[in-house]
Amino acid sequence: MRSEESARRMAGPLYGKEPWPIRFYTHTFSAACFNTLACSFLYNNYQFGTQKKDWTGQVFEQPSGPPPEDRRVLWSRENIITPKNGKTFPGPVELAWTSLDNTQFQVSVDLDFLFKDRLVLHNVSREQVKETWLKSLSREPVTPAVLVELDDRTVSVYMKALIATEEEQVPGDPYTQKRIDPVLAWKHTY
Repeated sequence: MRSEESARRMAGPLYGKEPWPIRFYTHTFSAACFNTLACSFLYNNYQFGTQKKDWTGQVFEQPSGPPPEDRRVLWSRENIITPKNGKTFPGPVELAWTSLDNTQFQVSVDLDFLFKDRLVLHNVSREQVKETWLKSLSREPVTPAVLVELDDRTVSVYMKALIATEEEQVPGDPYTQKRIDPVLAWKHTY
């Protein structure tokens, strides 16, 4: 059983708060780029993408192809982001890329602003949420996954989180008492 102090640290400012609407304090992060000549994401001092610097500072570029038909693959490379100094987000996501028409872009995506209310985006109504799971959230809150996706000139930000449900999503299968739907949070074409 988790100690009181450990639960308080994990939940951060959510400890002891009303669980609905569902809020988050920590998150995971993934980045994916498609249909670009080169792309680079910088978040939490970590670089993602097809354009990367090696230890000598030389830049290597590699074109990215079209998105996969099953985009669930994109969520498999998540990096946990632990809050520092009380901040959920360590800073914006810095994107630099070359679109298919050879136009270069540099954009900053402020996740702190996009998720300023720290609400977990999901498609489950309050009545469908498993009550016992909901009551546990002030001690063990949800950690949603945030995905920033770049496709040629369009930047999209998605969130997904496991939400426990009273009803089975596949009748007769008790392991499906949950929903994990990607939800579009923001999209912009440059």
